[in-house]
Amino acid sequence: MRILLDTNIFIPLEDSSIDIDHTLAELSRISSGKHQFLVHPATVDDINRDKDENRKLKILARLNKYPKLESPPAFKNEMEEEHLFGVQKKDNDRVDNLILLAIHNNCVHWLITQDQGIHKKSKIIGEQERVLTVAQAIAALSKFNLQESKLYPSIKDVPCHTLDIKNVFFDSLRESYNFDDWFNNKCAKTGRKTWICSEGKEIHAICIYNLEVNPIITLENKGLLGKALKLCTFKVEKRGYKIGELLLKQAFSYAVENKIDYIYLTIEPGKHGLLEELFLDFGFHLFGLDDKGRDNVFVKDFPNTFPRNDDKPLEYAIKYFPKIKICENSVYLIPIKPKYHEILFPELAKQNDMFVDENPSAGNTIKKAYLCNANSRSIKPGDVIFLYRSEDYQAITSYGIVDQFYIESDPEKIIQWVSKRTVYSYKEIEKMAGKDIKIILFRLVAHLMKPLDLHRLKQLDVVSGAIQSITKINKTKARYIINEAELNDSVLSD
Repeated sequence: MRILLDTNIFIPLEDSSIDIDHTLAELSRISSGKHQFLVHPATVDDINRDKDENRKLKILARLNKYPKLESPPAFKNEMEEEHLFGVQKKDNDRVDNLILLAIHNNCVHWLITQDQGIHKKSKIIGEQERVLTVAQAIAALSKFNLQESKLYPSIKDVPCHTLDIKNVFFDSLRESYNFDDWFNNKCAKTGRKTWICSEGKEIHAICIYNLEVNPIITLENKGLLGKALKLCTFKVEKRGYKIGELLLKQAFSYAVENKIDYIYLTIEPGKHGLLEELFLDFGFHLFGLDDKGRDNVFVKDFPNTFPRNDDKPLEYAIKYFPKIKICENSVYLIPIKPKYHEILFPELAKQNDMFVDENPSAGNTIKKAYLCNANSRSIKPGDVIFLYRSEDYQAITSYGIVDQFYIESDPEKIIQWVSKRTVYSYKEIEKMAGKDIKIILFRLVAHLMKPLDLHRLKQLDVVSGAIQSITKINKTKARYIINEAELNDSVLSD
């Protein structure tokens, strides 16, 4: 693959070259000469304007190790730039926009950047799947080098008092407030619990949570009427492995199971931009300033009834997850072979011909990618998909909603779209490539409590024979599935 490196990848932290040198060395090591790293000429020009001569020379020394992107695209005029990205607000917006234009025009497969503004802008032009942080790139490249598919880590639910707060994981939390006193008095002694991802003594992530009723949560005395789940401390140390998404999935599952009305948390402005983007991407919205007037409050609604509005199906699904609606969108049955079904849903296991959770954790992620050779070309964002495990179980096991749909044949072009979601290895993708591969990027909504088998689907007249390829079904047949699978509380069908 051709990978564009943003300038901030080369800027040392606190004038120390150790961390950045280690990062670049790790990127180089896992690429093993298979991928080409490039820099955009505009970033070099930007660095040349730095008035700190010593810093400029250090960064240029790193930049000069990489070839420049030849003949990068330029905007035809200001109107084209404003149409894509809006009016420039800062001087360096032009450089950021030119970098994003290069990936939007398919000059490269990926862009690696730590710039939170660029990550936000990438969503505007639909390129967020191809814009990665350093950690995401390292994790993705490592994953694609594996011979076997790599499963995501699991999340455990444990009492707070079982945590060792002397662990280095908690050091950064002590920098902003008296964490030890708060943890001991408000969490450990009161029996609060936390979701945790760890290996041995190494903690990768935690989410301490607390159930509240009718809390007042802003400086203006705005509150949440009903049961609210507060994510008190949400920290991810090991990045690039979708652990933050796993924690959110666990929180969503808890909210649904316990009939929670809201989930909320506070984030210090300007310090955790990528964390904010994660929550916004999963339906949280800015609610106001907290009662101390310091942090932003983000809230996600879990309505008991279906909100009636003009939101597009995908927008609706993100905002009110796990509630979705079927209106102008289409519905598809998608058969998945057992091997790939297990890759997508490792949290499902067969027991007495039924699916059950292997453990009480969140299992796998919400955002997924499925690759197949089917003939279908009509799938679009917002379409609802029922996922059917073929061959052995012959049953619908799960359902979701489509984020994006692409058709590619080149393995490297496939990887550029699925890197943030897939657990396929590069060799697995290579075996599938060579012909048009359908790339379905989707959000898993839920697994069926009881799989809906082929025999029953025939009885319901949803299908007349074996499900061997992607099959579009009409709204009437979709309602048969919804009624039979008892999804009326989750799926609104007009």
